[in-house]
This record gives sequence, C-alpha cells and structure tokens, in this order.
Amino acid sequence: MNTFPLFRFAVVSVLLFSHQTGIGADTTNPSDAAAKTGKAVKPFWRGVHLLVNNDQQILVLKEQLPKLATVGVNTLILEVNYNFEFKSHPELGAPGGVKAAHAHELAAAARALGIRLVPQFNCLGHQSWSKTTLPLLTKHPEFDETPGQFPGNTNIYCRSWCPQHPDVNPVGFALIDELVEAFEADAFHVGMDEVFIIASEHCPRCKGGDPARLFARAVNDLHGHIVGKRKLEMLMWGDRLLDAKAMKGGEWEYAKNGTAGAVDLIPKDIVICDWHYEQQSHYPSVPFLLGKGFRVWPSSWQPLAGAKAFSAFSREQKSARLVGFLCTVWGKAKFDAVAEWPPVVEVLAEWK
Repeated sequence: MNTFPLFRFAVVSVLLFSHQTGIGADTTNPSDAAAKTGKAVKPFWRGVHLLVNNDQQILVLKEQLPKLATVGVNTLILEVNYNFEFKSHPELGAPGGVKAAHAHELAAAARALGIRLVPQFNCLGHQSWSKTTLPLLTKHPEFDETPGQFPGNTNIYCRSWCPQHPDVNPVGFALIDELVEAFEADAFHVGMDEVFIIASEHCPRCKGGDPARLFARAVNDLHGHIVGKRKLEMLMWGDRLLDAKAMKGGEWEYAKNGTAGAVDLIPKDIVICDWHYEQQSHYPSVPFLLGKGFRVWPSSWQPLAGAKAFSAFSREQKSARLVGFLCTVWGKAKFDAVAEWPPVVEVLAEWK
C-alpha cells in the first residue's frame, strides 16, 4: 500500500477507536448526524497503523495504550492477517501468532481508555511476499488467481486469490469472524490494496472478465458478510478505486489495471482509507471519493512533510464525511516508541 513496497508486508490490521464518543454506534451509517447537519462528526478518528507479527507485540501494545491515548490517538490499526492462532483453520495460523486471550485483554484495556478496536484481514491481494506465498494459497493452491504460475513468485508483486472461486469466501469469512470475536470488534477493515493480479488469463473462472466488476464482486461479497450479516462497519484501502490516468498518478496509489470502475459498483457506507505519502499541493482522490458519497479517512506515512501536506489539504475539504486522519508506521517505529512517531505527535494534533 505504498510507494515503498518493502514495508507493505500483509499482516492483520486492528482498528481502535473510542467507544465513549458514540461515533460509529450505528454501524450501518454512523455519519447520519453529520449528513443532516452538514458539520463534521467529532472527535475525529485520530489513527495509527501498526504491523503485528506476533503475540508478544500485542502485550507490548497493551502497555503502550496509555501513552498513545495521552498524545490523542483514539484509533489503532494492527495488521495481523495470518499471525493469529486460528481455531477454525489452524493450518492458516502462524507459530507465535496472536492468542485470542491476549486479544481480549487488549480490547478491555482499549475500552478503559476510550479506544475502539476493529480488526483487519488483508483480502484478495497481498497473498504472498517476495518468495514466500502466505498460508491461504500454500494450503489451498486451488484458490490462486494464477494457479501453477510464477514459481518462486518471480516477476510478480503479490499473489491474489480468485474472487470467483466458490470455496474461498467460507474460509475467509471464518477467519474474519474469529478476529471480530477475539478483538470484540464492531467494525472490520478488509485491506484490498495493491491488487495487481485480477482477471488473469491463467484463471479458468476470471479469464476475460472485467477487472472492475471482479474487484467489486470481492468487495460486495465481503460487505454482505461484514455489514449485511454481522452488522459491522466496513473499511478498506482506496487505491484500486482511483484511476491512474485520470488522476495522473503511479500504479501503487492509483490503479492502472482496470479496477477503478469498481468505485461505482460498491456500497457507499464503506469507509475508504485513502493513502498518499509524498508531499503534493493537491490530492485529487479526496474530493473525488467524497464526491462519490463515501466517508474518507486520509492516510499517510513518511516523510513528515508529506503527512503534513496531505493533512492540510484534507482539512480544507471541510466535508462531513471526512472522518479524521490515519498515520501508518510500516515498521519504522517500534511498538514502545509509536507515541513519539513524528506524524503521530505533529499531524494528529491538528485533528481536534
């Protein structure tokens, strides 16, 4: 999800936000009040995104929550993905993965500090990293969008699962449900960033298909389970909804593979996490997504100047559907130093 793919390892995200504020209490449309008044709902979502690779980091984070709350953080995203001790599909978990008991402890500590906790599992894309294929496609190679292709993951960025395989959703939904229960969550982030492999000529189901419709199918299937069945709020990264040619951007934060048309084919109650890192004078995706009717959560990383520029531009939009600001870390700050991460200290303070 960034211009520097070294730091985009797909792991599970957990989103923390204040239960005490009442924001998001109506998970099907928590911005109704803002839409009626034309004023932004406050407090804003002041978020930090962290990578969680093992259970020990959850314990460290629990001890760091007071510091994060003190600097104004009311939202944390912890990418965990397969780094969890799954019971429904134990073969997909990782040694040393997050224990459900410790997730419950983190949830209790977060609530005590007025912090909302929401898990994320990176869906569709990011099913491999470098030469390593992640557990789903290792254990279920039949789910691969490019079955039998690219040995050693050569000449590709990350593998994808097939959005039309009839058996993939039941597995994915089971993992999602476990994370929701463990983190006692009322919302879920599905990832969906940097999906480069879709409608592959190697897929017997997707070959010749429309990438936008196939991407939308995956989003809508997830929405049906998360929002429709579980009555949770759904979040996702927004890069595949943005047309690179129209917005004159690169293939990382904008789509060049035909998925952008999905923006008109998915529900508008999804919160779109719109990420950009470089310093620019204008970020066209923010007004574009707001204009489409989505709630938008602008998201930055580094350099600090880029985060400040994106924050300032976003605040200028003055939209009731602008929910706040999210700072990603991508391994650049250890868990015991996140409260001192410069964007956290300097940028989130602007969102009062």
